[in-house]
Amino acid sequence: MSQVKVYNRGYDPDTGVGELLHTTSVRHAFGMIRRGVANPVELTIIEDRIIPLALELTRTLSGAWVEGAGHRSIGFSYRAIHQRDHFTCAYCGRSVSRAPACEALLATVDHIMPVSRGGESSWLNLVCACRECNNRKADRTPEEAGMPLRFAPYDPAVAYRVGGHVEQIPALAGV
Repeated sequence: MSQVKVYNRGYDPDTGVGELLHTTSVRHAFGMIRRGVANPVELTIIEDRIIPLALELTRTLSGAWVEGAGHRSIGFSYRAIHQRDHFTCAYCGRSVSRAPACEALLATVDHIMPVSRGGESSWLNLVCACRECNNRKADRTPEEAGMPLRFAPYDPAVAYRVGGHVEQIPALAGV
């Protein structure tokens, strides 16, 4: 069965510009319409049945971080970095947490380009890291430390995750 795109309030179906939040199943989309959470904005007919292709939420969804957001209203914080990276160390790939079983797996945030070398605190220069990797990398770049990133950081305001990889939102790709 096909996937239905769910947009935040303010989606313009004529231009295709809007804040894509996620995709969902057709069954869940009908439930959202029935509960009054979303309205269909694009429909198609499959085997004599009307099926939604895209939904627009009835209220604006806001939060610290929403995967798939398309506006600069995303709150930037170290917690948001952890959420964006799914509490996974960008260097060793281990799961990290705020209350780890061992101190080495404490969730920290690492500057890819160290602050001492002009690196800034931004979506593209910060990654989630375990304390052990963060201390081992120290004041070096990943290349200098011999610790390549397992995944690239991205700005969730201009990208969204689809099937495990990150894609640029088409309307904002030129921004």
